[in-house]
Amino acid sequence: MIEHFLDVRGDQSAREQAWWGAEDQTLEQACDRAMFMLEKAGRRDRHQRPFSAADLSAMGERLAAASRSLGDVADFESLRIAVEQALGYPPGGAPLLTYDVAQRLGCFLKKAPDQVYLHAGPEVGANNLKPGLGRPHRRPITDFPTSIRTRLTPAQAEDFLCVARKALHPGLWD
Repeated sequence: MIEHFLDVRGDQSAREQAWWGAEDQTLEQACDRAMFMLEKAGRRDRHQRPFSAADLSAMGERLAAASRSLGDVADFESLRIAVEQALGYPPGGAPLLTYDVAQRLGCFLKKAPDQVYLHAGPEVGANNLKPGLGRPHRRPITDFPTSIRTRLTPAQAEDFLCVARKALHPGLWD
């Protein structure tokens, strides 16, 4: 299953890094770009459907206004918290949006997740793989089966658990 995921999504990380981490943009521009779809500025992806394009643009402006604090973060978790605060959400509010935006800004700031974040789909996938694995909402990659921890980055594991969630079950644990 991991092999198929890598075949289908193999170049996704490179595309994300090239788009959201492009060095020809400022941090303020990266904040705006982080609110929208890969390679389609101004277009929402399906995670962002609850928000209008105008709302996302306004959130991007709030992020840009907070760019100084965003640029000073030490690691991905600090970035995720700073994004959550800049967007005006309470702790744990809008976890999918907060994670997506932090991961995108992390491409620009070179701050990748060092743990697997389990919100929405990834939480379901983790629990399908092993009951209770979806809590807490952030786990080290070492908590996952060998096939995941040795072949995927934490960000790829989050993506895999989401897209494969319906096919995952305890019998796949290796």
